[in-house]
Amino acid sequence: MRVGAAVLCLWAGLAFAEEQPALPAEVEALLSEPSAPSDYAEEERCLSIHRIREVDALDDRHVVFRMSRKALYLVQLPHRCPGLRRNDPVAYETLNGMSVCTHDAIRGTYRFGPGDSRLGPPCAIPGFQEITVEQLALLRESLRQGNKGVGRP
Repeated sequence: MRVGAAVLCLWAGLAFAEEQPALPAEVEALLSEPSAPSDYAEEERCLSIHRIREVDALDDRHVVFRMSRKALYLVQLPHRCPGLRRNDPVAYETLNGMSVCTHDAIRGTYRFGPGDSRLGPPCAIPGFQEITVEQLALLRESLRQGNKGVGRP
């Protein structure tokens, strides 16, 4: 398989709190069930690399693509992605080099010291769900509060 050269590394900064308050309804809906391919039928299948401004890992299953014009797209992976962690770089790989699409790969990184990092295994992107700034804030807060296990078996 030929992989395009588009790899982007960015940082996300989050911290966990110890308390676990009840989840807001919107966050509960986002996290309660793994995404099925049909969940993305009406959503974006590809994002232009030229419009991507940042990629933030919220945890090992949730990644947000920040686009030009302030659009936000959530990628909710069906399973944990080894190496994908908040505060660590996120990389993506494309097959066409022009856009990141459904079934392209996203990777976390493992840092072993200054200047020594390696990409984690590839995790297929199931799709992109457009979200609002308010939904992102609620999701971040929920994950900060330690509610990462919601919706997982």
